[in-house]
Amino acid sequence: GANGVREQLAIESTQRCGGVALRDARGKVRTASLESASGVDDRLMPAISELFDEAGAKPRDLSLIGVSIGPGGFTGLRVAVSTARSLAMTTGCHVVAVPTAAVVAAHGPDTNEDVLVLLSGKRGSAWLSRVGPNGQIVGEPGLVTGDTLAAELLDCGAVFGDAYVPEALQEVIRKAGHRLMDPVWSPTACLEWAEQAALAGQADDPQTLEPLYPRPPEAVRVYRDR
Repeated sequence: GANGVREQLAIESTQRCGGVALRDARGKVRTASLESASGVDDRLMPAISELFDEAGAKPRDLSLIGVSIGPGGFTGLRVAVSTARSLAMTTGCHVVAVPTAAVVAAHGPDTNEDVLVLLSGKRGSAWLSRVGPNGQIVGEPGLVTGDTLAAELLDCGAVFGDAYVPEALQEVIRKAGHRLMDPVWSPTACLEWAEQAALAGQADDPQTLEPLYPRPPEAVRVYRDR
């Protein structure tokens, strides 16, 4: 890239409607959608290649990759993380693991309060992250049930949840006077969070980069327990 400013890439494929974003050396951000019938598996590398072609750049020009690490869909996360890992290892660029809750919170209402993000609900619980007005995760994210959620709802500006928030938790949210807002899975928000993190000196080791699963999928758990 020109002037020592190099390309920066972000992958947000935690859901079927994800995308990739590339900031070129002139600061222009290009995005490509990953929506396809089979999910992201066969679209991710072609979409990344297209963005590089449009920017007149090559993967070796990368200085940063941000990847949304979940929770989210098993396949989309696995493909995104393994792609980010191999690109970072072949190009030597920095990689930043971006909490998906921070991507979601970036499209929230302008509020000086924390927002709550509920993802990957199952069996009456969901993975709750609290995101501060500065976009940083507050406290320790984790699985919540109705009782713990009610306490968390006392001081927040908005509540987001994906399609899997259990009905029991939706009821708790309604009773607290909140409306459950639909997330936007923005690769640009993922890119901006990664860039801020990189400026603050955050970098993750590509070799230990892993998706965040609230609980290991059954197949993984069975394999580990053998």
